[in-house]
Amino acid sequence: MSKVPMDVVTDIFHRLPVKTLLRFRSLSKPYCSLIDDPDFTNAHLDRSIKTRSNLNIILKGLHLYSVEFDALDNAVPIDYPLSSGAGTEAFGSCNGILAFRLTDKNLALYNPSTRQFRRLPVSEIDPPPGDSCKSGYIFYGFGQDVKTNDYKVVRMVQFNKSDDEDDEGIFYDYEVKVYSLKNDSWRKITKLPPYLRFMFQFFYHLLHRRGYGVLAGGVLHWVMPPRIELGPRNRIVGFDLGNEEFIELPQPECADKNYLQKFAWYDLQKKKMRSVKIGGSPGTFGAEVYIGSLIQIEDPKRLEIEKQNEQDELKNRNRKKRYKW
Repeated sequence: MSKVPMDVVTDIFHRLPVKTLLRFRSLSKPYCSLIDDPDFTNAHLDRSIKTRSNLNIILKGLHLYSVEFDALDNAVPIDYPLSSGAGTEAFGSCNGILAFRLTDKNLALYNPSTRQFRRLPVSEIDPPPGDSCKSGYIFYGFGQDVKTNDYKVVRMVQFNKSDDEDDEGIFYDYEVKVYSLKNDSWRKITKLPPYLRFMFQFFYHLLHRRGYGVLAGGVLHWVMPPRIELGPRNRIVGFDLGNEEFIELPQPECADKNYLQKFAWYDLQKKKMRSVKIGGSPGTFGAEVYIGSLIQIEDPKRLEIEKQNEQDELKNRNRKKRYKW
């Protein structure tokens, strides 16, 4: 392989599965540098998207399962860092990165292919000033800002005045914060549309679990429950990850209501649906498409600095121990 031109090696590597590339990192330093290069990582991801390769489906129930997109024959459990905690949920998937929620203060990003894991810094929920209220339902979303190649988590907190969870009489403006992976920090969104006050409806969201945004075209989407104040039809609330602004969209008519409680494929060309059964899947589950990728969620430079700091701290401890003796 040493005599093969590097551009040929690169072209071959673009066509290989993620698991194979991870094994090839140990073949040589040049290969490791190539595979870890952000340009190669992005090019490999682009090819996977265009050729519909390295695709899986994440099944979300009490536990997480993965099944190959093309086969759909055998769902296998996913081992992930927060799996030991009861109630861990995956609220988003983008370019091979999964977003996890264990509690409202315990959020994380995880790449199952590279097994890189990153906890998000805690951002406190701040109730409206001067009002006696508490936080209620929390909406989440995760996706990529393609303009800046940044990955973002959106958190929308609904406040209510009553202790009754089903009280829908008095809602306050939502608190909306956005986490940036590049900056590793949260930012508060202050420009909020008035219709956010009508986003939450107790049984609609808790029974149907519709609080997690659906990513499409760089925009996260949530279905708003029917409201007399807004008209008879449901609406879709969108949050553009690029300009970090809310938009409103009309909800399309469902093609076939008989499929609402089933896992189904929709053929865009034939405009027909068919139900699908997955071997080894849980009884009830949500589903999310996941693409295997080499996208890094840890900054290599930051990791090097942290590793150097740990080594320096260890040296200082050993030095102090010698002085004590």
